[in-house]
Amino acid sequence: MRKDLDKRRSLWSALAGVVLLAGCGTDLITAEGNVVWDGKPVESGTISFAPSDSMGPTIGGGIKDGKYRLEGEGGVTPGKKTVIITAARQTGKQIEVGPPAPPGTMVDDVRTISEKMTCEIVAGRANQHDFEITSSAATK
Repeated sequence: MRKDLDKRRSLWSALAGVVLLAGCGTDLITAEGNVVWDGKPVESGTISFAPSDSMGPTIGGGIKDGKYRLEGEGGVTPGKKTVIITAARQTGKQIEVGPPAPPGTMVDDVRTISEKMTCEIVAGRANQHDFEITSSAATK
């Protein structure tokens, strides 16, 4: 009985070591850049980097004043990525809300984008990726 227990403990210890080692060695890379929409910096939005082969984590963060930076624990794993950018901005126009609001109720008109692009994150070098979006990607 004692030998079986010792063998199980040794096996579990070995497996735990393999799992810990498997998690090591995946370097997270800093990715940063600019995001513009029709030539103007995106005031506020989000950006995420998903592995193109669906193997690995999707990492994301905020866009502020046209800039994003993912670094440290929030860094991106190397490889080909599908980049998803979402943002909204006011058009400067007013539109009628419609029912169930009272007739004539007006609100700010807002355009949103949800754009997919691609890039490659490469280990061992700066990863500056700038993205430019046009109004053709915008929806009401």
